[in-house]
Order: sequence, then C-alpha cells, then structure tokens
Amino acid sequence: MFNPQQMLVEEKGLENQIKRIKDLIPSKEDVEANTLGSAKYLEEQLTAIVQNLEDIKTGIKHENDRILTYRFKNNK
Repeated sequence: MFNPQQMLVEEKGLENQIKRIKDLIPSKEDVEANTLGSAKYLEEQLTAIVQNLEDIKTGIKHENDRILTYRFKNNK
C-alpha cells in the first residue's frame, strides 16, 4: 500500500541534501574574500552528501519494489 509519509521523509531528505550542496557552492563574496573551505573539508562534506543520497535512493527503491509487489499481488 502507498505510504505518503514515506515519500515525505525521502522528500525532506532530498531537500536537506540539496541545501547542503548549495551551501558548499562559493558565493561571489567568498571568492573575493578568499574564504573558501579547504579541499579536505569539501571532500568530507561531499562524501557525506553522496552517502546520504545513496541511502535515500535505496529507501526509494525498496519502497517502489514494495508498491510494485503489492500491486502485482492484488492484480492477480
């Protein structure tokens, strides 16, 4: 059965990751003031974001598989 709450959780997770990526994009002021983060910091942040996105993708895949299985069983 479709669970709208699951979609809200995944949607919120995606919104959070998009915000984290946007926060890493240097502004014009950052470039002019040369206040960019270190390469190591960016690597750590991007690695964490990628892992979170992979987790969200896995959650969506499992939910889609569950929905398709439920529909398949009910259409028999």
